[in-house]
Amino acid sequence: MRRDGGAVANARKVHDESGVTAVVEFLSAFVLFLVIVSAFLALSQLKLGSNVADVDRLDQMAIDGLERFTDSKGHVVLRYDGIRDTANATDDWQNYDASTLLTADLLPAIGDGKGHLDMNRILALGNVTEDRLIHGLGIDEGLSLNLTIIVVQSSDESSIGEIIFSDGSARSGATRGATASRIMHLDGDSVRVTLEVHNAGRDPSGLRITEFMADPLNGPPEWIELENPDGFAMNLSGWSLSRPGAFELIQDGALAAGGRVICTGNAITQYNPNNAMMIDMGSTGVLGTGTIDALTVEGDTITLGWTRPGTVLTHDVIVVNWDGSWDIQANHSMTYNLGGSPSSSTNWTAVDGGTPGW
Repeated sequence: MRRDGGAVANARKVHDESGVTAVVEFLSAFVLFLVIVSAFLALSQLKLGSNVADVDRLDQMAIDGLERFTDSKGHVVLRYDGIRDTANATDDWQNYDASTLLTADLLPAIGDGKGHLDMNRILALGNVTEDRLIHGLGIDEGLSLNLTIIVVQSSDESSIGEIIFSDGSARSGATRGATASRIMHLDGDSVRVTLEVHNAGRDPSGLRITEFMADPLNGPPEWIELENPDGFAMNLSGWSLSRPGAFELIQDGALAAGGRVICTGNAITQYNPNNAMMIDMGSTGVLGTGTIDALTVEGDTITLGWTRPGTVLTHDVIVVNWDGSWDIQANHSMTYNLGGSPSSSTNWTAVDGGTPGW
């Protein structure tokens, strides 16, 4: 009996070992199969769904860009005649104007260096163009972004939902996009910072004509006031003003958010009580001065246009067309009421003497 029992035990042992061997061999074969399939997919660059690689790339850019934007104070290296002034590089980029930052090497971050956000740096985003922010955050050229900062928690309940900043390219027309958000502290409140990266393009839409003087008295120049109502600064390169028979590109530089620029027939004699940016357009005949009248009060047309970089086609952004029925009086500017057609007199208000730069 003992001999037979030993035989049975040995048989069971052999059977168990065979089972374990079979399981191990199966698992080894399965792992090898997975390795082969993974290698095949990698070599063939097969994707599960459309544009997965592109979406992953946008996701990573949104996440990395948001971290750069909120984790540090930022940094700026100014350029003079194209030469980087590395000796005077500083974290205090928020102290420079829009035109200076336009040509600088810039990371416009909004952190305070202690894990919170800095309101002064958020406000200074009005001196940064969308292009410069995209470049500074390491987002691929050709893509666009949208930035929103909103209060989500506060001891003052009326502040909850307040939008501290919101601007960027419109999402309409985008085929791909990615969004990243973070909750951060700002002056005792909690705010949500949301960065969206997409491929809808960046056609400018904000610059607008707000006032013009067609018939100044006693020799002062004619002038046209432009405003940037957006949250980001506006790169002025490519923008133009024209009237029938005369055309002029505005110039290089940038106009801060909420800023105004006076295009004038004579920068030396132009009334500029608010020390606004000025652009002299007397030499091209777009605007006149003294005894030279370029704009005609009885009827004329002003066109604000924009030319896409690398092209020659100018798009008419705003066209102001008036005639004698407007009854424009001498030394009265026409101020746009920011509503309705700019070629309808009902949407303009006459102001004695005008308010250039205000």
